[in-house]
Parts: sequence; structure tokens; C-alpha cells
Amino acid sequence: MGQRYYVDPDRIESETRRLEEIGRLARSMAEDFLDELAPTISWPGTNSEFSEKARPQEQKERQIVKDTVLAIEEAVGSITDATVSNVRMMQETRDRNLEEIERNNSRLDTDGLGGSGRYGRR
Repeated sequence: MGQRYYVDPDRIESETRRLEEIGRLARSMAEDFLDELAPTISWPGTNSEFSEKARPQEQKERQIVKDTVLAIEEAVGSITDATVSNVRMMQETRDRNLEEIERNNSRLDTDGLGGSGRYGRR
């Protein structure tokens, strides 16, 4: 016999709201980080021997850090979007099935166990 799975869409939706908040925080942190990073571009200097040697490596590392921060923010957003989509799908499936059960129960109450077909009560 197959395994049974239990899903609580309301609880998942609640946790999804937490994920959405984490997504907002990640976005805010990325924006704040990039805003704070911008003024540091001249730190290695612009016209010294040190700046000539340090600038290429510093720019490479700066870009790697920016790309990493943006990738993390995008990943959190994608996880949140996918989770929200799955929760909505579960809720729609649940609601559709509950409506169908209610419709069938109504029909049973109206038509009896056999329905109005040839096997019904006569």
C-alpha cells in the first residue's frame, strides 16, 4: 500500500510569509551593501604605484562580492516565489476537491445512494 502524505497549506502559507520577509530583508541588505560599497571605489587610490597594482585585483574582488550578494538575493526570491506558487496550487487542489466532495454529498442526499440511474431505488 502506498504511503500517505499530509499537507497543511495554512501552515505552509504562514511559513511562506516568513520566507517573503526573509526575501525582503535579503533585498534590503543587498541594496544597503551596494550603496555602502560604492563610495569605497577609490580606496586603493588612483595614481600611485600601489593603486596600479591593487586596483585590478580589488575591482575583480569587488565584482565577485557584488555578484554573490545579488545571486543570494535572487535565490531567496526564487525560493519564495516557488513556495508561494506551490502553496497556491495545494490550496486550489484542496478547495476543488472539497467542492467536489460537497457536490457529491449533495447529490447523494438528493438522489440516494444509487442515484437516478438504472441501479437506483425503484
